[in-house]
Amino acid sequence: MSLDPTTRLLLALAAVLALGLGAARLARRFGQPAVIGEIAIGIALGPSLLGRVLPDLHRQLFTGAPLTVLGGLAQLAVSLYAFEIGAQLAAETRSRRGAGHRSPLPLAAVSVAVPAAVGLALAPWLVRSDGVGPHGSPGSFAVFLAAALGVTAVPVLARILHDRGLDGTPEGRLGLAAAAVGDGACWALLALALWLAGTLPVGHLALALAGVAGAGLLARRRARAAAGTRPAARVATGARPGAALLLGAVCLAAALSSALGLHTLFGGLVLGLLWPPAGGPHGELPATAATGLTTLSTVLLPCFFLGAGQQVDLGAELADPGFLALVATVLTASTAAKVLPCAVVGRRGGLPWRDSLRLGVLMNTKGLTELVLLTAGQQAGLISPRLYAALLVVAVAATVLAGPALLLLRERPRAAAEPVLTPAG
Repeated sequence: MSLDPTTRLLLALAAVLALGLGAARLARRFGQPAVIGEIAIGIALGPSLLGRVLPDLHRQLFTGAPLTVLGGLAQLAVSLYAFEIGAQLAAETRSRRGAGHRSPLPLAAVSVAVPAAVGLALAPWLVRSDGVGPHGSPGSFAVFLAAALGVTAVPVLARILHDRGLDGTPEGRLGLAAAAVGDGACWALLALALWLAGTLPVGHLALALAGVAGAGLLARRRARAAAGTRPAARVATGARPGAALLLGAVCLAAALSSALGLHTLFGGLVLGLLWPPAGGPHGELPATAATGLTTLSTVLLPCFFLGAGQQVDLGAELADPGFLALVATVLTASTAAKVLPCAVVGRRGGLPWRDSLRLGVLMNTKGLTELVLLTAGQQAGLISPRLYAALLVVAVAATVLAGPALLLLRERPRAAAEPVLTPAG
């Protein structure tokens, strides 16, 4: 039976959201971040599973007009997510000014530099293995690979720290701060890779930055003007106009970025860096507005995972021994390059070895941030579909393995001392 496009879209959206929610809950029950379940559903609804088992259903729901609209929702979700990343980076910079905490810069530098060096070393082999995309050059490919292996998923890391009670530990606080700084460097590496490939002209980048900065300054003025209204009115009506203002600013920034040939995430990222903090000195947007957009981003992100899943056919790739060898090599090299150097930095900073190893494992979580970066590189033609699929499996595997590794490294309660038996009398 052939359905009209509106019905197909609504059914597809309902399936993505419902299955994504169920998969997220299932992942948490197994001690995994929710994003792992959502990524798995996105892949399962693509050619890897649904396209093989029920090809007619897959064609009805996830091709043509429904996929186009879901792709637009996915770009909105990624733009909002990038905005949150930018805001987190800016907040981390502000909170560290004059603070007496241990500096995250050495750990951030090592967590990016060593995996980047491994990526540069692997690049020639991957070039010979047809890993370069149609618009990639050896230089742009190597820089992109360095960014892909160096990134850490800050939201996934924060969730793992919270779920395992590590957010108040020294390694937890240090790892989160270093991941935020390191991710900023990886986004810069992505921009450099796009520029080297010729897909990111400097003039377009300058125009995009100027446009996004203008949108941010205009929105900031509007937010300050809204803050000057009477407190009672702000309590009653501030959240909805504030959320609309912020959402409109993110959409405008993403549109400017996309119109100039850049990925939409760059607009959201720069806007997040420029946006004033909620509850700041000028009484900017109510916290409820930012919370509402965070919720919207979380709800819509399964659409992004669906789009990523439509670009790979893991059913065919996993049957290829060469593909499995590629995944194993990259996973082993990237994990060693993250965990061991970060553990050494933690140990030199005064942490015990167990805590230092936990720090290294935490810094190796990938998840959503890695997937966004990989999608940007694949859409720009920097990497081939085969390498995109391999790096996707590596990102998921690295994040899944973090849970068991943290369990092995958890603090064990000391056994009670046995009573000392003495001769009677």
